[in-house]
Amino acid sequence: MRLNKLFIATLLAFSTLAFQSCLKDQEDIFDESSSTRLQATLDNAKAVLTSAPNGWLFDYTPDKYQSYGSYIYTLQFDDSQVNVGSEIAPGQFEKSLYKLTNDNGPVLTFDSYNTLMHYFATPWGDSDGYQAMDGDFEFMIMDVTEDLITLQGKRTGNTMYLRRLNEDPATTLNAICAMNDNIYVTEGSGTIGELPVTMSIDLNDRSMAIFWGGTEEGAEAFSDEAFYLPTATGIRFLTPITVNGATISELSFNPDGYLFSGTDSNGNQVNIIGILPETYSFIEEFSGEFTFAFFFGIYTSNVTLTPDPATGLITMTTPNGFDLVAKYNKSKGCLSLTGQQLYSGSDMNVFFYAGGTGGSFYASTQAGMDFVKSESNPKRFVAEPNAASPSNVNSFYFIATYPGDDTYYIAPAPWRLNNTGQITYVQYLQKK
Repeated sequence: MRLNKLFIATLLAFSTLAFQSCLKDQEDIFDESSSTRLQATLDNAKAVLTSAPNGWLFDYTPDKYQSYGSYIYTLQFDDSQVNVGSEIAPGQFEKSLYKLTNDNGPVLTFDSYNTLMHYFATPWGDSDGYQAMDGDFEFMIMDVTEDLITLQGKRTGNTMYLRRLNEDPATTLNAICAMNDNIYVTEGSGTIGELPVTMSIDLNDRSMAIFWGGTEEGAEAFSDEAFYLPTATGIRFLTPITVNGATISELSFNPDGYLFSGTDSNGNQVNIIGILPETYSFIEEFSGEFTFAFFFGIYTSNVTLTPDPATGLITMTTPNGFDLVAKYNKSKGCLSLTGQQLYSGSDMNVFFYAGGTGGSFYASTQAGMDFVKSESNPKRFVAEPNAASPSNVNSFYFIATYPGDDTYYIAPAPWRLNNTGQITYVQYLQKK
C-alpha cells in the first residue's frame, strides 16, 4: 500500500513537471507564431498600400459622436511617405511620414505632422478648441484586401475605409467637391418602389433621414437615418440606410432636377426630389453693401460682405476698418455670425461675443446668430439665435481683457460699431 501511494505521488509529480514543460514549450511556440503573424500582417498591409499607383480614397470620420460628419481624403503611399489630399483643402497636397507598427495589434500611424491629416486632431487657441475635433491619426488595421482596407480609429473607435483609387487623386477630389457643392437641398419627397417617402438632410453633419408610413389615421410612422459621404456621382452612406426592410448603400444625384436616385437591396427604384425652402439663400447672395440693423432697427451701420465659396467664410467689413468673419451655413442656407477673437496683443485682447441684453454674454466661438432670408423681403436676412445658443441670444458685445486683470470690459474705440460696444437687439442685415 505504501508502495502504491509512493508510486502515485511520484507519478503526479512527474506529470506536473511534464505538464509545465509542455506548457512552456507551447507558450514559446505561441509567442513566436503570434509575432510572426503580426509581422506578416504589417508586411502585407505595406505591400498593398504601396501597390496602388493612384493611392487610396479614405473615408475619414472624426469624433466618436460623428458631430462633424465624415470627409474624403486621398492617400498615396511610398516606402516611407504618404502624399495627403483632402476635400477640406481642394488642390492642396502635402507629404509626411507614416509608419506601420505594433501597438497591441497592427497599427497604421501618421507620425509626422501634416496639416491635412492632423487637421481634426489639432487644438486651436480658445477654450472651445483645446480638445480639437477628436480626430484620429492612429488606426488599427482590421482587414486588408487588394481593393479595400478596413481601419478603426484608436481614439474614436470609428470604422473607416481605404478604397483603391483607379484615377488621379486630384481628378477624384475635384469631382467629389463639385458634386458636394451641388448638394444643397435639405428636404424632399418621392418613392421607393411604390412606397411614398419624404426626406430631410443635414448638410452640416452630412446625414440623411428618410420617413415613411403614418399617412393614414392611426398608421405607424417609420424613419431611418444615416451619415453619408459625397462621391463623384452622389452620396454613399457610411452604414446602409434601411427603409421598409430593404437597405440603400448609395444614391446618385442630378443637380438639374435635385433628384436622388438608385435602387435598394430588393431592387426597388429610389426616386426622391429635393426642394429648397423659400428662406434658403446661396452664399453668393451675401455679397455687396448691407445695412446692419440693431436696437429694434433704430440704429444701423453700413457693412460690406465678401463671400468666399471655397472656404464658406463671409467677411464683414465694418466702417471702423476691422473685419468680422461669418460662416455660411449650407444646411440652413443662411449667414451665421458667431464669437471670435478680433485682436491679440501685449496691451489687450479683443473679442466679439454673442449674448443677451443687460451685459450678459457667452465667451464662446460657437454661440451666435443666424441671418435667415425673410419670406416677405428677399433682400432682408432676419437675425435669430443659432442652434448652439440659448434662446435669449439677441445681442453682440465687443469685449476687451487686459494682462493681469480677470475683468471683462467693453472694448475701446476703434473696436466698436457705430461707436458702441454693445450691439443689442439685433434685427437684420439688408442688402442695399
